[in-house]
Amino acid sequence: MRAVLDLGSVSPERHAVVLSDIEIGSQPTATYYVLLSISELIAAFALIIGSDATLIGANVVAPLMTPIIGISLGLMRGDLRLLRTALAAEFGGALIAVVLVYLLGLMPFWGDPTPSLLAQTKPTLIDLLVAALAGFAGVLAMIDERVSPALPGVAIATALNPPVAAIGLCLAFGAYQGAWGAFVLFFANVLAILAVAAVLFLIAGFVTWAEIGSVRGLARRFAPAAIGLLLVTALLTRYLVRMVENIHTQRAITAVLDQELAHEPSTALFGVDFSRGKDGVDVLAEVRTPHVPGPGRVNEIQDVLSGRLGEPVHLFMRCTLTKDVTATGSTTLRPYLSLNGKVTTAPVSPDMRLLQQAEQVAREVVTTRPEIVLKDIQLVNLATGPVLVVSIESARAPSPTRIARFEALLRERLGEQNVRVIIRAAESVDITSKGRVLFGEAHFGAASADEAQRQRKLEETVLANLESLPNTFVTAIDAVRRESGWAVRAEVVSPRVPAPNEVRSIEERSAKTIGESVDLSVRARTDVLVTGKQYQAVGDVRLPEEGAGAPTPERRSP
Repeated sequence: MRAVLDLGSVSPERHAVVLSDIEIGSQPTATYYVLLSISELIAAFALIIGSDATLIGANVVAPLMTPIIGISLGLMRGDLRLLRTALAAEFGGALIAVVLVYLLGLMPFWGDPTPSLLAQTKPTLIDLLVAALAGFAGVLAMIDERVSPALPGVAIATALNPPVAAIGLCLAFGAYQGAWGAFVLFFANVLAILAVAAVLFLIAGFVTWAEIGSVRGLARRFAPAAIGLLLVTALLTRYLVRMVENIHTQRAITAVLDQELAHEPSTALFGVDFSRGKDGVDVLAEVRTPHVPGPGRVNEIQDVLSGRLGEPVHLFMRCTLTKDVTATGSTTLRPYLSLNGKVTTAPVSPDMRLLQQAEQVAREVVTTRPEIVLKDIQLVNLATGPVLVVSIESARAPSPTRIARFEALLRERLGEQNVRVIIRAAESVDITSKGRVLFGEAHFGAASADEAQRQRKLEETVLANLESLPNTFVTAIDAVRRESGWAVRAEVVSPRVPAPNEVRSIEERSAKTIGESVDLSVRARTDVLVTGKQYQAVGDVRLPEEGAGAPTPERRSP
């Protein structure tokens, strides 16, 4: 109050300086338009990339506040010349800025709208109050030379040019509702600063009663601004009420989703968006989870949301497949950063805690077995106790003895003696353009041209000798050089397993052909297709040529 009352003691010299500054700053000169255009382009880039620091810089450069004060002073004094120049500077400059930013927005370089841009399209009554306070500070800093150095900070607080830049971008993106919201925000800022400036100019004695004239004339001059301020206030109040309702709705949706997802293993709610339509509320929940929930489970959560909100809900769950892992295994449900700045986890149900502890133990065991890849763990509750279904990927299925040892370890670590384990093993096969990988060196080793030729000759020789056995089909073969000669691995399918003497005979014949010793190992599988005429390797069919009919089996003589 003392600061306001001190405005009445402003010296005549300061009066003259302030009036001169307002008149000069309200002139629509070429320099003014260039400076405004630069500031709006900076603001547009800041909104596009979501840089608050760049947006602050744009606000400092923007010269939009002084013409608003000029409009206020012109209305108070009835100075039509000042009023015309200030209006041309403010709204003419804003129009030029909108056109420039619109052209910038038409360039095909931009991605999704940033939070900074979206904030300019959703004004509320709070924005009007902020503009009024910023306008008060701005006029006070302009009049009182002792606080004039605070003008850059006032320019940042008023934030007049981001809404103008948002109007141009929204028009370029075809978001006309967003452009309207940004225009309302800009217009509200202008009216709030204009009204506050008029009151302070009257208190500071910048306007005499003779200049004001009759009360009727003053009311007539300010009538459009007053009506506009009332309409904007009512509109922003409605927006604020709607925003508060949306906040309560979002909190209710988030609470229900958190409660329901607590029963899903290692599942965390990442974000919630919703909109109201004719048929109810459309909810988009972004979820990080190791498993995609089934439609039935989504329908259950949707019903709970409908009951909580008291209206129909259409739930869409956008799932990102993730796994929360610590140094030794999985973490508890939904780690997040609390307001205290610490990583905290939400509580989990007993079943989920059991599942996550079991996963941690499984990951510790798998680290000692690099040939096994842990894919997933699921918990099934039976009448006899919990059953853990462990899905793995390995070249060979584990033996019952190993599964029993793992089950005993889980019972000891979890303190749950009734827990049972099922291993769901998927066979992993590594295949290159050469075929199945039996020796990694045969596919990725650095061999000379001569050695590569000898390798191919040896593989062809062994393959021919193996397929000379009755009804034997070679599915993969690799040969690599060793210090003592050549090592060969082959995978065959046959209705019978080759005898050791047959393998030894093939080794001797191949060694004579290549001129070096050969050590052959054969992995045999009884996986053949038997017809009324012949044996055939499963899947061993000849693809038809383009335009031919159905594929026909490749026939091999016994």
